[in-house]
Amino acid sequence: MYVERKQDLSVYYFIDKVFTDAGATNINIVDGFPTGELVLPTVAIDNDFLTTRYFELGNRRRLDIRTWYIDIFTENKSRRDEFAYLIKNEVQNKIPVYDYDEGFPPPTPTQIGVLDVMEISMRPIRVLPELVSTLYWRAQVKIIAYYEAI
Repeated sequence: MYVERKQDLSVYYFIDKVFTDAGATNINIVDGFPTGELVLPTVAIDNDFLTTRYFELGNRRRLDIRTWYIDIFTENKSRRDEFAYLIKNEVQNKIPVYDYDEGFPPPTPTQIGVLDVMEISMRPIRVLPELVSTLYWRAQVKIIAYYEAI
């Protein structure tokens, strides 16, 4: 499995653990943007840009810079904001990246690196009632991080 896919899975399981540790129950956490019937509340994690940049002068080593969008769908504004702030506060620390080639999911995976978050942004997304049959509240948290192997 590519290390990039291990990063994607690590972000997914990190967000899942954030909500479990916070005692939040009955939250639908999905890998990728939801395409079927939307069940509220849902938190969807999807990767986006992957950019490589030279890291050191005189060296061919590159730094992988990754972007993830975490979409939040809830039944009210208060819960939407609570979920967004929870995610924003938790991803400020490094996100551990695990080796999922050891078996899936392993009971105690080996940590192979971290995602060091460089930028976090959160924005509410307005959903117009005339465009959807069920009114819901939505926000998006965007994280930009670079990978450090350990």
